Amino acid sequence: MGVASSTKKSASWPPMPGTYQVGDPNGPVAVCALTSERLIGPLVALPGVAIAGMVYTANLGITRIIVNITSNPAIRFLLICGKDSALFKPGQSLVALSEKGVDEKRRIIDAAGYDPVLPSIDPAQVARFRKQVEVLDWTGEEDLEVLQDRVKSLSDRNPGVFVMEQKEANMARLQEEFLSIRPGGQREPLIYDPKGYFVITIEPEQGEILLRNYSPNHTPAHEMRGRGATSMLLGLLRDGLVTQLSHAGYLGEELAKAQSALQFGLRYDQDRPLRPRESPVKQTGEGAQAAASAPPEPPRIPRVQAVSVKQLGEIIPGTMVDLFFSVTDLPREQVLGGVFLEPDETGTNQTFPRTLQRIEVEWGPTSKLIMGGATDLVVGALLRVVGKYGGNYLVHGEQLVVLTRVAKVLE
Repeated sequence: MGVASSTKKSASWPPMPGTYQVGDPNGPVAVCALTSERLIGPLVALPGVAIAGMVYTANLGITRIIVNITSNPAIRFLLICGKDSALFKPGQSLVALSEKGVDEKRRIIDAAGYDPVLPSIDPAQVARFRKQVEVLDWTGEEDLEVLQDRVKSLSDRNPGVFVMEQKEANMARLQEEFLSIRPGGQREPLIYDPKGYFVITIEPEQGEILLRNYSPNHTPAHEMRGRGATSMLLGLLRDGLVTQLSHAGYLGEELAKAQSALQFGLRYDQDRPLRPRESPVKQTGEGAQAAASAPPEPPRIPRVQAVSVKQLGEIIPGTMVDLFFSVTDLPREQVLGGVFLEPDETGTNQTFPRTLQRIEVEWGPTSKLIMGGATDLVVGALLRVVGKYGGNYLVHGEQLVVLTRVAKVLE
């Protein structure tokens, strides 16, 4: 006995996610605009259109189309339009599905798309789809006036709600089932990655991401410049510079952030959220003239690596210093107290002899944290600090590298 489903759709339709917009759920026309996203909005607003969306693949994409259409018996036409993907060919595959169905391996017969297999769809549901809707192939058409006329002609010959058997009605309610897992876990300490660690910055003027690789002993190893996160990560994997899955995931996230910062003019700092870039103050009138006639700034004082307590005491305030430091206390907000560390005699920078010289490191929102975050700036932390020496053994930290997990202090 046939079952004519109600044409009133619930809030749960469509049951499958995707790139689409819902129009009139009681309309007889579904529109697949292939990869032409700009067609979706105008077409879904037309009378008689139940849903309009895109499709990218000839497997999961077509699976979702089948489920969403067969769960709404009011839909009787599938209009394919827009530009097809040259690689995946979902449009051609949809037409082949309508004409010939699937074989015993659930592969769409005569489909030219990439991997046109529907493993999660029962062949009976494919047969139901082919009976319910008439597929009209207008691939390549992007003229809205032409498509509007086509939608109207389809609506005018609406055959009515599709009548299905009870078992078909039950089948239409089937959805994908997944095993739920929870997020979380712990990334392995970078000490276990024999290829070292990475420092990522952006150069907005050049429109490039700059990625530098340091060996576990903190010496420079490799450098890469690029504009896209995917190609840069693939380059690291190709050259074997990443050996941990968790490390690769972290780098992918950071490179994607850097790419977004370049694209949208944002400020990028590794291990920190993206935020607006500070705009320089624009001077006008006399201020601009004074700035133009001002003498050039003196050359920057080169950075000095403080290799001994004696040298640290002789450094002129205002000099950029590069030193190692062990945190012993937190005397004030955003100030780290501790002792100066000397590099070991082997030069590997993995073990640091402790001294008795106390120093303090001031840090803030503009300080760049590498290989860790603010939560790592605690008593017991081992840091490499680059910043301006303020005198009286105070350093204004501009860059803090967290070495707690990759090095140790010799008592």
